[in-house]
Amino acid sequence: MKNTNLFLFTTINLLICLITVIVCTSSNNNTSYAINEKTTKITNIYNDSLFDVSDYVDDDFHPIDLNSKIYGNDITVLDSNYKISEKLLTTIKDDISEYKAPVSFYIISLKDGMTIGYNVDKQFETASSIKAPYALYLYKEIANGTIDKNKTITYTNSDYKTGTGIIKNSDEGTDYTVEDLIKYSLQESDNIAHNMLHKEFGVSGYNEMLRNLGTKYLYLAPNNIWSFTSARSSALIWQEIYKFSYESQEGINFMNILANGKYNYFKEIIPNKPSASKTGFASKDVIETGIVFDKKNPYIAIAVANKGGSIGAYTEVLKLINYINDIMNEYESYK
Repeated sequence: MKNTNLFLFTTINLLICLITVIVCTSSNNNTSYAINEKTTKITNIYNDSLFDVSDYVDDDFHPIDLNSKIYGNDITVLDSNYKISEKLLTTIKDDISEYKAPVSFYIISLKDGMTIGYNVDKQFETASSIKAPYALYLYKEIANGTIDKNKTITYTNSDYKTGTGIIKNSDEGTDYTVEDLIKYSLQESDNIAHNMLHKEFGVSGYNEMLRNLGTKYLYLAPNNIWSFTSARSSALIWQEIYKFSYESQEGINFMNILANGKYNYFKEIIPNKPSASKTGFASKDVIETGIVFDKKNPYIAIAVANKGGSIGAYTEVLKLINYINDIMNEYESYK
């Protein structure tokens, strides 16, 4: 997509963004639900057949040591002789300069280990992107047999959080399974679901997972369900999510949940390629994190913009995703 078309596309979608992202206190009930009146348990019916990660993974993935990568102050390409074309590089640099606020982006080619980074260690707010790493921890525990995904947790008024989600429309006393809550937290970006899981399972095991992965950010406290991140820390999580999808059926189930969420900025710019993602829209930062499942070359992509959690930051993230797509199209031609 050319940049001029991108601005037109973005203008058309501003109203959608305002409804689905900024106006976080409104509900969105476009998904079909089955309600069992006897148990007051709500079960979400998601169409997971839209995408299955098992169609895209293969046997030759080897985790990349992202913590060993050293990036300069400029846009840096590592582990490849590929160079971004002068025209595209100039466009990206001019845009970053004109934006006049911090941005970051990171690309990791999962097939061959090529990476491209800019500001990969700069700290930003996680916003709702924190829900993916916390859910990864829970799904790993489910796969290990230490958490029962069918265990029920009861919603109480003390669990209430404003913002995105649909549990806030439920009656106190409604029961949800752990699997229900994970799906709501990721696919509806439900803040209450995230809070209920955080209260039930705590942070010690989660933080230990982060230490084992070597992330600098994303750690949680018992009294705080939000955190800070960087592109590198987010990329480490998504590489682990990808690796997890090789290791167990639960890993595939988890990736499929992430691939069928409502809020996915990759789908706005690259609708022809499946993607799994977790976005975030906070008071200061807008972030998209995830994997684009290009059949030939799946890649992790992180894009962050800081400008007061505004439409401007959202638009800049869409532009960064567009540049990432342009870069990866160039890279495929180079290969």
